[in-house]
Amino acid sequence: MTARVLPGFVIGPLAGVLADRWDRKRTMVLADLARAVIIFSLPFFNNLVYLLLASAALESLTLIWGPAKDASLPHFVKTEHLTHANSLSLIGVYAPWPLSSIVFASLATFATFLGTHVPALSGLEGNEVALALWLDSLTFAFSGVMIATLVIPASVRRAGRLDFGAIKRDLFEGLKFVAGNKQVRPWLLGIAFTFAAAGAVFSLGVTFVEEVLGGDKGRGFPFLIGFLGTGMILGLLAVGGLARRIQKDVLFSSSILLSGVSLFALASVASLDQAIPIASALGFFGGAAYSTGYALMHEATRDEMRGRTFSAAYTLIRIGTLVGLGVFPLVADLIGDHRVAMPWGELDIPGTRSTLWLAGLFAMAGGVVSMRAIGARAPMVRPVASGAHGFFIVFEGGEGAGKSTQMSGLVGWLQARGEEVVRSREPGGTRIGERIRELLLDPEVPDMDPRTEALLYAADRAQHVAEVIRPALEAGKVVVSDRFVDSSLAYQGLARGLGLEEIYRISEWATGGLLPDVVIYLKLDPEEGMRRVDGERDRIEREEAEFHRKVSSAYLELAARYPHRFVVLDASRPPSEVHRDVIAALEARDDDRVSVMLAGKTLQRPGPLPR
Repeated sequence: MTARVLPGFVIGPLAGVLADRWDRKRTMVLADLARAVIIFSLPFFNNLVYLLLASAALESLTLIWGPAKDASLPHFVKTEHLTHANSLSLIGVYAPWPLSSIVFASLATFATFLGTHVPALSGLEGNEVALALWLDSLTFAFSGVMIATLVIPASVRRAGRLDFGAIKRDLFEGLKFVAGNKQVRPWLLGIAFTFAAAGAVFSLGVTFVEEVLGGDKGRGFPFLIGFLGTGMILGLLAVGGLARRIQKDVLFSSSILLSGVSLFALASVASLDQAIPIASALGFFGGAAYSTGYALMHEATRDEMRGRTFSAAYTLIRIGTLVGLGVFPLVADLIGDHRVAMPWGELDIPGTRSTLWLAGLFAMAGGVVSMRAIGARAPMVRPVASGAHGFFIVFEGGEGAGKSTQMSGLVGWLQARGEEVVRSREPGGTRIGERIRELLLDPEVPDMDPRTEALLYAADRAQHVAEVIRPALEAGKVVVSDRFVDSSLAYQGLARGLGLEEIYRISEWATGGLLPDVVIYLKLDPEEGMRRVDGERDRIEREEAEFHRKVSSAYLELAARYPHRFVVLDASRPPSEVHRDVIAALEARDDDRVSVMLAGKTLQRPGPLPR
């Protein structure tokens, strides 16, 4: 167990750097294949030292594989489905346990059969462990082959040559982020406290069940853990529905708190039959907390930091488990057994019961600590209506994505249906805004500080909303704008690294909380977009290719976080095809204002867009 736990303290933090800097798909495939080879080799080395080294290597590879997988998940799953996806992932981990036990038992007969009838495999007779390990190695090989068939986007930070200085910077950047983020830090601490309490259950549970609850020796604890595991599966299945009714951060903290209460109650009962429903409840709340916590970190962490965030989670899980396994048994010995005089007689309080009470309080403390994240909740999750009567459509995209062309097509289409349309752009759209635009895009000021840039965009946006957008929306008009808040979130918040929360707060204050009803993001490879740019390039267009790749990844991350207002369209196709998809996206929206716009008011359709 020590060989499995210790790598977490060294490999864990470095694994996050790997997940954020190297190709995640290749990392997972190589880790799977390496684990397959190591496990396959175990029956050939009847040596304790080799087993310890193999255990440490397997744990290190698991620590490398896990953050790469967790960092990749949001590229495949919409934000509102992350909790359910994490539940399915955890069910995939824990649900096969009973099945694997049956398979392992059947391998004994099969190994004997092979050893008897296949001369080359005579060593398998009575050695079902070897066959089990070889079968296990095949599952890792299958995983590697399956992942190799997936299309997984590269990390925002692409690795070049091996640079130990960059690795060191990434490592400390990740530690600083985890320690300083007002949401991630409480969540991680809550998880660590919970796993420490879980370690107490597994280190003291056997003695507690047999000596205090009167369970059968060797059977009582597995029986209790079976119900705990069943409750955990039910919690993982139910958490998707719960997350739709309860805000995730509230659900997470409540689940941890209730798991602590359940553990305290479990330590208070006197028989195994009383403990069974409480153990099921403990598993239910633990499963709900585990899944919700991972979903929260997926949503609150930008792509380039996810690997390091989840590696920190894996490390803290191991620290908590190690504390639970190693410290709580010592505490139980130090407390000892006591008899307390009560009015109705003497009450036995074994050391295991007292320590499990302490572990329950420890888990409750984790729930209380995690509640701090609720107060630091990002304001971006608040939907804000665009206007009383109008409708606000924004086109977003990188340089050369074709926003102007598609805006012209949409404006003509809306006007042909009798809509009053106001077309605008950022930066600009007002006299003051045009002056700000000249400064922002001036190639003669390449050394503008990112914070200065962000504040100038916010100033332009404040005037844009006050002078153009809000009056038009209040008059019931349709506003179509080239860029809005999400441009700042992508360019300054993520690509410049200033942070989503900080940039959103600036824009929220500048606009009074205004958000578009629909954001149409025109997705285009940054290199292709720059080839489309004609004439002299402005200050933003002159940025390095790596910056434009970060912008592209940032927009995809925003679209994954906020699918209720984002529509992602492939802008590499002919403009006429993209235009048809823009109209189809509007027609597909379940919105009363859209229904009014589309309610048979067609005067004439504009001509086709130029190919």
